[in-house]
Amino acid sequence: MRPDLARPLTAPLLGGDIMADQKDGCCLRVISGTSIHFGVLCIGALLSFGTGCRPEDACAETNTPCGGNPIGSWAEASVCQDPVSQDTIAGKQTYRNQPIVPGGQSPPELTSMDWCSSLQYFGPNGIRMFALPRDTPAVQGAFLSYSAGSSGELNRGLYTTLLTSSDRTSINYSASCLARFGYAPGSCGEFGMAFADYGLTLGGIKETSCRDSGDGGCLCSYLSESDAAGTNLSGIWNAEGNVITHYAGSGVLPTKVDYCVNGNQMTLWGHNRTSILDFIGLRTLTLRRVVCGDGFADRGEDCDPPNQTTCSATCQKIAVP
Repeated sequence: MRPDLARPLTAPLLGGDIMADQKDGCCLRVISGTSIHFGVLCIGALLSFGTGCRPEDACAETNTPCGGNPIGSWAEASVCQDPVSQDTIAGKQTYRNQPIVPGGQSPPELTSMDWCSSLQYFGPNGIRMFALPRDTPAVQGAFLSYSAGSSGELNRGLYTTLLTSSDRTSINYSASCLARFGYAPGSCGEFGMAFADYGLTLGGIKETSCRDSGDGGCLCSYLSESDAAGTNLSGIWNAEGNVITHYAGSGVLPTKVDYCVNGNQMTLWGHNRTSILDFIGLRTLTLRRVVCGDGFADRGEDCDPPNQTTCSATCQKIAVP
């Protein structure tokens, strides 16, 4: 090793010393006293490194919130959901907490995930219980309505929301998983019928199908759809500057959005990168004002041809969830 590299570098500053050696590199060790000269270089390098490695925010605010008057009815034009956010309630399960294999015994047949532990299939008697796994549902449509306050205030009042979401999921049942309660289906078609019947009892489960997975098990898929409304998505709103606070009627903690109204378009961004109205991962929501004659048959409109100057009463009627 070169003598000049092995020798500590010291600098008396404000009655103290800063020491750096080859082992620590840029990050200088403070021995005593205070100093900023060398430390600033090190901290700046670390900050630059951290910024360069920061993942891109897919739903970052692309425009500046401008506030405005949100009163009226609005329909979804586009959405952005954070791909990192997960549905903690109905999210897919993992390999964790799988049974431990006793010593000297063959390991059990592997299943795709540990949803097998919740499947109770009794052949002709159908499925008694099963926790259907799914990914975070994707927003397919949104309808928001803001009304003025009881005294005509334009910065507060009541709001109501309807969010439509869906997710298509595929899951693989091994042969041992299907027969864990003593009945082995003669075919995946037989199990598929029980799977479809059970989905009907849950509501929102449709387009179910099961086919042979090639290893004695069944590969099943289904579409889950839901219309979210109710007290969690309705209540009182209040605007201050460029931020709207929603106070849900269910009493859950209020949520905030940055917003901008530009003519017949309004954009909502989850304040401080939070989810809009607590809907999982919903970070950006662009809406268009529901206007009779704009060519969009929005919620509450049976028809709405473009450039129509006189709308029928049916077209003018705007429904709320």
